[in-house]
Amino acid sequence: MMSESGKKNFFLGGVCGMGMAPLAAFLREDGNAVSGFDDCPNDGVKLDLESRGVAFTDTPEKVDEIVISTALMRHRAEIEKRFPGKTIMRRGECWAKICADRRLVAVVGSHGKSTVSAMLAHAASKSGERCGWLVGAIPRGFPMHRHCGKGEIIISEIDESDGTIENFSPEITVALNADLDHTDTYADDNRLGEMFGRLFARTKKLIIYPESDKVLARIAGESKTPSLAVKTRGDFISKNRAMARAALEKTFSKEFSENIFDDFRGLLRRQEIFCDTGGVAVVADYAHHPHEVESFLGWFYENFDGKKLIIFQPHRYTRTKRFAKEFADILSARVSADCDVVLFPVYPASEPLDPEGTSEKIIKLASAPIALSDPDDFERLVEAKIKNCGECKLSVAIVGAGDFYFRAKKFFNDRYGKEI
Repeated sequence: MMSESGKKNFFLGGVCGMGMAPLAAFLREDGNAVSGFDDCPNDGVKLDLESRGVAFTDTPEKVDEIVISTALMRHRAEIEKRFPGKTIMRRGECWAKICADRRLVAVVGSHGKSTVSAMLAHAASKSGERCGWLVGAIPRGFPMHRHCGKGEIIISEIDESDGTIENFSPEITVALNADLDHTDTYADDNRLGEMFGRLFARTKKLIIYPESDKVLARIAGESKTPSLAVKTRGDFISKNRAMARAALEKTFSKEFSENIFDDFRGLLRRQEIFCDTGGVAVVADYAHHPHEVESFLGWFYENFDGKKLIIFQPHRYTRTKRFAKEFADILSARVSADCDVVLFPVYPASEPLDPEGTSEKIIKLASAPIALSDPDDFERLVEAKIKNCGECKLSVAIVGAGDFYFRAKKFFNDRYGKEI
């Protein structure tokens, strides 16, 4: 039964997840009762949510609506049996309902969403603009979300991976790229393009896209919604700044200085430096799409000298199967006498094993020697590489969206002290 105030009792599965935790906090700040469970809760996230009034329980007293992460969809039948007659939504469907009552600035695309939405949130907060936000990664220096009331501007990245993007009707859409990804949802470029076409048609005020993206340019040109093509130059950091500044100015109808993002400290897992001692430098990045991996490695080579070790953990069998050749070519190009490339087994997320989408397929297609290793050999691998480098500097890149990041971060932080 719904509470007398008209608010609801939400029960969230996987509540400590990267997208679920800020959603839980937002729902609570909207006046709802929120409880949830997580089989592997992050202690810090759990404490933060509890301080906001989110209860952790497997047996909630009252439930109006259930929200689950996409990863828990495979358990939907079990959840329906446990809570008969209750509405069950995916995270994106619940977030779309919240955004429907607000003026949504949606940041979309296969990559760059978290960074650009965080840049917008940082600049808006710094400038004193009235708005809320939700970022799908952890920013440095400010929270992943800020609540706002109905009718107010809300900045949010919107994930296309599970198809829930179809539920959003933004006021402004900031489309960063149209690179094919999540081929279990979008089989080919045509399907992906059709999704963008529908999203642009639902956009109420303005579409913003990079002038250099010919696919987005074509789709925007065919849409009845007004659009703005942004000139982007340089590396991915410069391009993100250009897109974020254009979106900022159109959202708040005012000009912003070019240096508005100079004190933006970035996000965890995006060019995140674990240590830089002079003798050893370690940087991690969430890159998991071929274009992201190639761009990040280019940035890595420009900013870190010495001998190099690249460790890549592919993410999902479907992605690895579809892009194995691209990954093989990108990684092979980096192999040299001064650079070793190591692959770890695919991080499957919620996917079942597909023998055609394993790390071995990348190695088979590679034109240069790439090693396959087990994460359990990581410490020994790094120690041996440091020893072999002697007096030379070693720069290490930890690449991928899998769980190995956490182990690597702990190892290097324990060895060299806290991250800088």
